[in-house]
Amino acid sequence: MKRILPVLLFGGLILLLSIPVIYGLWLGRLADAEAAFSDTRYTEAQEQFQQVFSGWELSFLPPFLVGENRVRIVLNLIQIGYVLGEYDQTLELLRGEGSLSALVSEPDYHFWMGNLLMAQALNQPDGHLIDTLVRCREEYLETLRWDADFWDAKYNYEYVNKLLAEFQEGDSHSEDDIELLLDKVRTDMPRRKKVLPPEMRK
Repeated sequence: MKRILPVLLFGGLILLLSIPVIYGLWLGRLADAEAAFSDTRYTEAQEQFQQVFSGWELSFLPPFLVGENRVRIVLNLIQIGYVLGEYDQTLELLRGEGSLSALVSEPDYHFWMGNLLMAQALNQPDGHLIDTLVRCREEYLETLRWDADFWDAKYNYEYVNKLLAEFQEGDSHSEDDIELLLDKVRTDMPRRKKVLPPEMRK
């Protein structure tokens, strides 16, 4: 027992001293991902963010060191998923590994959830379209609960109300008409072409 104790203490000391080095490596990988994101290399940034989010370094780092950055990683992955058109996959991430309790108090989280649901709504069968848009409106409203001055969320909230009125009238819309409506949703990311559900095409 007397021999084991010094070994354990030495091992603990080595681990403690290695934390700054491991943390530096993790931050370096995060910086590379953010650089790719800034350069609009979205696919590359997505892969790098995913690796950093669940990297081996996290096994050695205390949560208080990485918690805030992990929230930022998820927010970046949401935006990348939106711009790449990977709506369902991104929502699955948020229901699984990316489900962080700290996200609930982030206005950007609810804003981008609303944007994701808006985009996803276009691929919903006609019977689910209204329900998805209602959930989308709730996310924009939750954004405003956390940040009353979030102007893009205010605009999108009112705009979803307009879309709901359009769809609930039951009139048919051409794909070009809906494309013009949905292109007005405000984000700070490049827009992708939206696809109108077959049930609502003329």
